[in-house]
Amino acid sequence: MYTPAPFLLAIVLAASALAPVQAQTKKELVAKVVALQVAQAEQLSNALAQQGPLQQMMAQAGQVLRSRVPEDKREATGKAMEEAVRAYLKDVQPSLRASLVKNIPTLLGQRLESSFNEAELKQIVQTLESPVLKRFNQMGGEMQQALVQKVMSENQALLQDKFKALDTRMAELLGLKAGAAATPAPASKP
Repeated sequence: MYTPAPFLLAIVLAASALAPVQAQTKKELVAKVVALQVAQAEQLSNALAQQGPLQQMMAQAGQVLRSRVPEDKREATGKAMEEAVRAYLKDVQPSLRASLVKNIPTLLGQRLESSFNEAELKQIVQTLESPVLKRFNQMGGEMQQALVQKVMSENQALLQDKFKALDTRMAELLGLKAGAAATPAPASKP
């Protein structure tokens, strides 16, 4: 029985793996790229849920925690705050993910079809299906989080000092006592 040399087998397997990509139409290639992007919806929904107002709220809450909660209760209060944020994320991420999955095919699909030719779409598919890129993307969130934590911890004192100075200045401009600008007063009832 004939057994092909390993390098010949690798060439045959590589050629057969590329064949389906080469035989696909532009619409099929767009659909393939869209499907690969839908798989990334989980990471994107996490990022969307954690941006903007949540970041601002957490920054303000952290400031209040450090300035108004007694030191012996800060750790427990901080853990309770983290749990509340996890519960919030658990509630909003599924809706964000569903919306992403619903909108990616039309918005991304139309843009891909109008912006790329078949050869470029084939390159995109091959790149997105690369095992190395998949592994890199899986590490991406962890790497970004570690980087953000490191940068924030290295700059915590500077950020706190500058924020306190800004808070004081904002309070002066608003005619409030120091510390009042970072935590808005509740709205009065009409």
